[in-house]
Amino acid sequence: MRRRGAGKCQGAVAVQKLDVIIARLRLLLADVTTRQEQTAGLCRQLRDQLNRVVSFTLYGDTDLDRSLGLMADVEQRLRDAEQRERHLTLIRERVARELESLLLTKGVEEAKSRLLELQHRKTEIEQELAAGAPTTADPAGHAADLARAEEALESQIRQLQYEINEASERAARSIDSQPRR
Repeated sequence: MRRRGAGKCQGAVAVQKLDVIIARLRLLLADVTTRQEQTAGLCRQLRDQLNRVVSFTLYGDTDLDRSLGLMADVEQRLRDAEQRERHLTLIRERVARELESLLLTKGVEEAKSRLLELQHRKTEIEQELAAGAPTTADPAGHAADLARAEEALESQIRQLQYEINEASERAARSIDSQPRR
């Protein structure tokens, strides 16, 4: 027979691990965003530099071979920066998808943990109702209170089950929409 605390503890550990991974992915996303901004700035700077070399060739006193060499160097650096932009975009998209999936998973785990707590409380109420041994001076009022509490718990349980199903479906759609490797 499984102890009630064991499932709760395992769920808490799973959520803690998810929190660590989510935090790491958020940091990575921030780093990627910063690097994308830097790379976009570098690309603008290199395009401007390429145009300045052309202008200098037209109006300066430099020879054509030197200008062509400078242009080839700037163009190579621009291609490298554009390639870096593409790589960062691929990483960013993947991190965003993974983060979304993990956030959905975390929400499901938290809802499952809360659901277990509610189901346990409902079982306690049902046992107290079945025992019929009131702990108060007003047995009818106590039974009515327990019945209302049981109804409220049942409503919360249904709501959590609905939320778990919805989040699971969103996670499945998220996974289905991800490109195949």
